[in-house]
Amino acid sequence: MSRFSITIGSDTYSSKTAALKFYKKILNKYDFESKLNREDAKYIIALAFKECGTPEEITEFSEDVVSGFNEVFEGEEDRILSVIVDRHLEFRTTKCFYFIGLTDGKKTRDIFSYRIAINGLPSDLQKFSRACRFAVKKRIRQYKIQKFKNRPVCCVISGNVVEWEECQIDHKAPLTFSVIVKSFMVANNLDISNIEYNYSNSMEIFVDGSLAEKFDDFHKKMAVLRIVSSNENLKLSGSARIKPSKNDDVLV
Repeated sequence: MSRFSITIGSDTYSSKTAALKFYKKILNKYDFESKLNREDAKYIIALAFKECGTPEEITEFSEDVVSGFNEVFEGEEDRILSVIVDRHLEFRTTKCFYFIGLTDGKKTRDIFSYRIAINGLPSDLQKFSRACRFAVKKRIRQYKIQKFKNRPVCCVISGNVVEWEECQIDHKAPLTFSVIVKSFMVANNLDISNIEYNYSNSMEIFVDGSLAEKFDDFHKKMAVLRIVSSNENLKLSGSARIKPSKNDDVLV
């Protein structure tokens, strides 16, 4: 077996990239608010619980769970009722998996990231960046609301008219969101490995509210925002990203 392979239940993938493509294909099969069929749900359950036993045990567990989806149990024990695809709570055009279940007799709805399950937990920089994005989400949403008061709204790149759900708020390069985040870290001499977070629906939130306010003010002064269609935004995301290279140097 290749050292790059990953086993999830009864299935082995040649790499994490292969596993990500497989699970993304499942995600894209369904519209928002759609329930997964049992076969697809088994794959999601196996991934979510892949560290809880041997591959054979996880395969058996996932099959047992989906076999009880339509059953009614006396006393309504803790269990998974279904797996669905729906909108991310923050990024409303993004699809996510959710587990619908019962805990102590109460119905629950928990977001599940197949990417984190396959790739592992996010880095310190990823967590910090997401908390920064959460800190400015109200301001960015207000910007979008303001722009849509004067319809029609056009994508600044393609010139095509876009509806609310068809567009994103882009941070115009070179002051991309990642650049603003890294500039904030440098300006404030932050050691992000020591930052503490609370969590809400898998989103990081700064425990220190003053840090969120400080970033919100910093972002307000630096950001140049514009409306971009979702398709154009996807094209921009890779080209605008600043990636480290082996030739990078730092001052000491």
